[in-house]
Amino acid sequence: MLSRPLEGKTTHPPKKYKFGFSPVGFIAVLLPMIPNVLWALLPPVASTLPANGSALPFVDAAGTVSQSLMIALLILLVNKRRRPTTRKKVLAAVAAVCLIGYLLLWMLYFTAPITPILLLLMAVLPCSYFVCVGLFLENYPSLIPASLFALIHIATTATNYL
Repeated sequence: MLSRPLEGKTTHPPKKYKFGFSPVGFIAVLLPMIPNVLWALLPPVASTLPANGSALPFVDAAGTVSQSLMIALLILLVNKRRRPTTRKKVLAAVAAVCLIGYLLLWMLYFTAPITPILLLLMAVLPCSYFVCVGLFLENYPSLIPASLFALIHIATTATNYL
């Protein structure tokens, strides 16, 4: 039987999200950034690749904004009703495979000939990883900028290198 609130009283469900700090989100964002930091500190000696930017400046700006918003949401927005499930174990495993694959691709980038497929996979895997992290954390608002970032990053890479 459904219960109704008492006359004059209103009930509100508890808020699902709060602004705070997610240590898991923070670590999840830092891990794929490690090779990027190494690349910035020790760039390849003879990189003949053109910059991976869009011909349209507003597309690059949208990619940067969506990436920044995705990172901020993964770190600063916490789902208070998050519960462990079997589905989350699968998401964690897929995210781990994407991250390990991405790190292996970076090793290939520095040690093997650079191919268009390598570069495309280096765009696809971190995007897939961040979507899995958002789903794992049940941080559904982060999926909007993550999806936009993925679309822009993958399309730009494909346009530039395929």
